[in-house]
Amino acid sequence: MNSRERRRILENGVRALEFLVCEPDPATGDLRARPGVSELLLGALRLAAAGEKPAAGTARLAHYLNAVGDGRGASERLLDECFSAALRHGVILSGAATADDGRREFLLGHFERLFAALKILPECLTAAERPELSPGTRALFAALPEGRAAVEAALADADELSRGRCFLFRGGKLIPVAPESVKPVHKFFGFAGMRAIYRDHFNDFASGACNVPLLIHSLPGYGKTSMVLSYALAVPDVTVILPEPAALEREWDTLLERLCRRPDRKFVLFFDDIDPRAVDWYHFRTNVGGAFSPPGNIMVVLSSNYEFPAGILSRGRRMSYPVFDEVRCTEMVEDFLLDFGLKRPPRNLVSLIAADYTEEFGQKKFTELSPRTLMRYLNVYGMNRNKRRTIAEMSLGDVITKPDGELFYEFNIELMRSLYGEEYIQKLLKDKLKSL
Repeated sequence: MNSRERRRILENGVRALEFLVCEPDPATGDLRARPGVSELLLGALRLAAAGEKPAAGTARLAHYLNAVGDGRGASERLLDECFSAALRHGVILSGAATADDGRREFLLGHFERLFAALKILPECLTAAERPELSPGTRALFAALPEGRAAVEAALADADELSRGRCFLFRGGKLIPVAPESVKPVHKFFGFAGMRAIYRDHFNDFASGACNVPLLIHSLPGYGKTSMVLSYALAVPDVTVILPEPAALEREWDTLLERLCRRPDRKFVLFFDDIDPRAVDWYHFRTNVGGAFSPPGNIMVVLSSNYEFPAGILSRGRRMSYPVFDEVRCTEMVEDFLLDFGLKRPPRNLVSLIAADYTEEFGQKKFTELSPRTLMRYLNVYGMNRNKRRTIAEMSLGDVITKPDGELFYEFNIELMRSLYGEEYIQKLLKDKLKSL
């Protein structure tokens, strides 16, 4: 390749990158790139295209290239920035192309010219600079895609949302995770009404019928987190985003803007374990049922151990779990036995298992009476053949122990007192007396 052809390719690469990532500086009128890899690449391409020897003490081409290729994941960062640049131009390169998608072809032409220029940047180093190029940087530029089809395939693979279906949102980044609490929806027991709401609401969201927020409240240990994740991910087209609770105040606008660029995806935005009393609800009230509403492909789910304010409840669908007592306990045990293979679980057996669970709580094997600890007990029961045989034999006897309702009552009252204070308990008693 002669110097004239090389310069033409480099100048085309400069113009392509300027179009893709630059915006004008109102003060100077110069085109400036976004900070990061794009800014470094633009400096490298401009320097190489100019073909001038830099003055002493200024950055040379090798410095720019090493900065781009420095550290692990340099290739991923480069392709991520390119994919994000396409999103800012309204093109989703990981989606299927359509016959009349002129914008996509227009952008791909720019990316093809850009990568052709990037590919030859190491060749533009002077003989004195070549030993300065690190092996990792050399490998990065050698592996860059070449040609329209290869560039398109590489950019499609750079879609961060293709790396999973559940993501943490931390520091402006989406980090793929595989939550341990996710399980098949048929492995949840009891609370049939709650499970039906989850099933119907997420299916309605996936079908485009509804994206009303879910506002979920219960005492600790009721499985809110696990149910939301499991029922959301049970719908094939849904992606779950898990921001920190503080993002309701600090990063709400940024996150919403980012997800709005992806109309090809359906997002459940799940804020878990928040304290409604400590949240500044300004951004939520403005963007959910206020001046604005999320687009149809985004649904917000809020989960808390505390009740939500009335002004927030009016913007969504309230889900409040019934208190876990001896009735809910036996319902869960019965569902467990049905799943275990018993077509008609005997009442005596159900009662004895529930009573044995409360007895183990009394023996301090569990710190709380909750669906969470009951499931822990039932998992042990299912794996312990001797325990199953003993309880089954006892269920054939004349004396059948029932779970202690008073024990549930006392535990729940103390738990609510510790969470909500004495005034809440007095209000409960007052409401109870009124109902009588």
